[in-house]
Amino acid sequence: MRASPDGMLLSGDFGGVAVALAADGFVIWAVDSLDKVALDAQPARRGDEVRIEACRNEFTSAQIAVKATRKLRELRVVPSVLTHASGVRLEVQARFIGYVPIEKNTPDTPAEELSCIAPALVPDPLLVEETATVAEGMVQPVWLTILVPPDAPAGVWRGIIAVRAGDAAAQIPIEMLVHPVAIPGERHLWVTNWMNMHNFAKFYGTELCTPRFWQIAESFAGNMSAHRQNVTWCPLELIRIFQESDGRLSFQYDDMDKWVDVFTRAGCMQLIEAGALGRRGLGKWETPWFEWREFKVTKRDGAEVKLPPETVVERLVKSVVAHVKEKGWFDRFVMHVVDEPAPHTEEDYRKKSALVHQWAPGVRFLEAMSCLDMRGRLDIWVPNLDHFDQHMDHYLGLRDEVGFDLWFYTCMFPTGLYPNRFLDFSLLKTRILHWINWRYRLPGYLHWGLNYWTDDPFHQDRIREDLPPGDCWIVYPGADGPLDSMRWEQMREGLQDYELLRHLEHQARDAGRLEGKSDEICRGLVRTPRDYARSSGELRAARRAAIDALVALR
Repeated sequence: MRASPDGMLLSGDFGGVAVALAADGFVIWAVDSLDKVALDAQPARRGDEVRIEACRNEFTSAQIAVKATRKLRELRVVPSVLTHASGVRLEVQARFIGYVPIEKNTPDTPAEELSCIAPALVPDPLLVEETATVAEGMVQPVWLTILVPPDAPAGVWRGIIAVRAGDAAAQIPIEMLVHPVAIPGERHLWVTNWMNMHNFAKFYGTELCTPRFWQIAESFAGNMSAHRQNVTWCPLELIRIFQESDGRLSFQYDDMDKWVDVFTRAGCMQLIEAGALGRRGLGKWETPWFEWREFKVTKRDGAEVKLPPETVVERLVKSVVAHVKEKGWFDRFVMHVVDEPAPHTEEDYRKKSALVHQWAPGVRFLEAMSCLDMRGRLDIWVPNLDHFDQHMDHYLGLRDEVGFDLWFYTCMFPTGLYPNRFLDFSLLKTRILHWINWRYRLPGYLHWGLNYWTDDPFHQDRIREDLPPGDCWIVYPGADGPLDSMRWEQMREGLQDYELLRHLEHQARDAGRLEGKSDEICRGLVRTPRDYARSSGELRAARRAAIDALVALR
C-alpha cells in the first residue's frame, strides 16, 4: 500500500487483484460511462485513473465505483476542478447512481443481448444527495459530468476525485483530453420525447397551470434543452373550450401560449408538436377504426357540456390553425391525427386524415406509423426501427422519389437484436440509436415516454405489464424537476455523435477532401440496424476516427 502526501491511501491489493485506490473501508476504481456497474461488482484491474476524451462544446461523462469493505455511512465524493496548463479550470459534477428493480426482462431478447437477468437491481437514476450509505460488500457507482465550453483550450486537463467516508479517504486522478474540434451548437436532428404534463401536477402536489406547475415545466424545459431536445409535445388539453350562450364554441389559448413560451425560451421547442386528435377505437390495438378524442367543454359558469366529439374536433382544429398563424408559429407547427396507423387501420385513418387536411390546409402532419404508403396523408413518416429495417429499400426509395421527411421511432418495440433504451439493455444500445439516424439519413427520432411514471418510478419499472422495463420514462421525478438517468445522459452523447458526423461531412465537402469519411466511419460501427458494434471500445474508436479526420482537415 502506498500513500499520497496528505496521507490518503492510493493503491493496494483486494482479494488478489491489484486495484486503483483503497482506504480503510472501501476501494475505488474508474469505470467507462457506457458500462453498468452491478451492485456486487469486483474492482477492475485497470482502474487507477479516470480518462476521458472530449470535443469542445459538448457534455462528456465518466464513472467511478466505490466498493465497501465495511458498511459506509455518509460516503462523499468531491471532485476537484480540472485544470489546463494555461490555468483555465472546469467544474466536474458528481452524482451517486441509484438502482431500480426490474421484475421481468425485455421479451423476445436473447440473454446475450441483455445487461442483466431479471429479477435484478439495475443502475439508472442520477441522484442529487450529497452522501450515500453503502452496505458491506456492495458497490456505489458515481456519475461524473463535465461541460466542455466551446472556447476550452485543447490538450490535457487534470484533477482528482476525492472519496471520503468518516475518517477514511482516498482519491483517484482524472485526466481529460480535449480535442481542437467543436461540436456545433445547432441541433440538426429532430428529437421528440412525449411528456405527460399531468405528472407535473401529480408528482409535485399541484394542479395544472398553477405557479408551481409552471415552475416544474420550466425545470423540465431547461433539462430537455440541455439534453439537445428540440421538439416538444404540446397537449391540446391546454386549450380551454367554452360553449357560449348562443351555442357557439370559443377557445382560450392563454395556457397553451405560456407552454409554448416556456419551452421556446428554453430552446427545446424549435418544432411545436400538437397532440393527437383521435385514439384507437375502444382503446384496443386490434380495433380496425379510430375514434375522435373527447375534449372537455364547459359553459362560462363551469358546468360541463357533452357534445359529439367530431363537432368539437373540427372546430378545435380550425381554431388552432388560425391561432398558430396569428402567433407566427405556422412554419414550426406539426399535428397528429392519431397515433400509430397500421395496415388494419389504414382505411379509417385515410378517411379521418382527409377530413383533418380539409380543416387544416397547409399544416404538416407527423405520425408514428407502419403503413407502407402514406403519400398525401403525411409529411413526416416515422416507422418503428424494425419496420423500417424490414422495408428499408421501399422507404428510402420512396423518400428519394417523393421527398417526404423520414424519421424513425422506438417504443416497446423493437426488441431482440435491435438497439433500444430499455433498463436491461446496454447503454451502448441507447447511444447508438443516433448513429442509425446518421447511417440512413433519418433526420428525426421519436419516443413516446419521457415521464410516464408509475406511482413509484424508483421501484416499479413499467405502467403496464406488457411493456419492457424502463420503456415509459427516461427521467425521474426530483424535488423540483427531473432527475437525469444514465440512459438520458448517453442519449445526449449519441446526439452529440450525430452532430460530430454531420460536421465532418460538411467540413470535408467544403475542403474537397475526405468526402464520405463520416459515412465510412458510421458504416464500420453500424452495418445494419441489427448488426452493430456491441463494445464501448468500438464506439469510442469510431468517434476518435471522426475527430482525427476533422483535425486532419485543419
